[in-house]
Amino acid sequence: MKIRKLIVHHSASNSVTTKKVDIEMWHKQRGFSQIGYRKIIEGKGNIVDGRPETTQGAHTRGANQASLGVCVIGDFERNVPSSRQIAALISVLTDWCKKYKIDTTNIYGHYNTPGGNTKTSCPGKNIINRLPIVKQKVAFNLK
Repeated sequence: MKIRKLIVHHSASNSVTTKKVDIEMWHKQRGFSQIGYRKIIEGKGNIVDGRPETTQGAHTRGANQASLGVCVIGDFERNVPSSRQIAALISVLTDWCKKYKIDTTNIYGHYNTPGGNTKTSCPGKNIINRLPIVKQKVAFNLK
């Protein structure tokens, strides 16, 4: 499986009380065999492993085959991600860009993923408006 895209999501849930186990339960209720994301960033910025990177993800219908998805826990239509969450997101994306030789132009929000066919506002306007800066910081880290 050749990874070509990195896709950022939000859980659209409470950043304090939501944990990986909750997301895994929600995904199983939707018929997934396991959690769909490869990494989860908790409210305090902790990075938690999700589905193994060697297994196809289940996070962006129509674009799972060649992508990795990271979920930042929180509802970022209403709230703002913490500075720790943004730092963790930059770290995850930097690591993946290095590992899979991906250019930052191939980092997307769920809502605008090429090939994706789900109407959504994910990862929420308060991450969407930070993605250009996140991508700049990732690009800087790759130098």
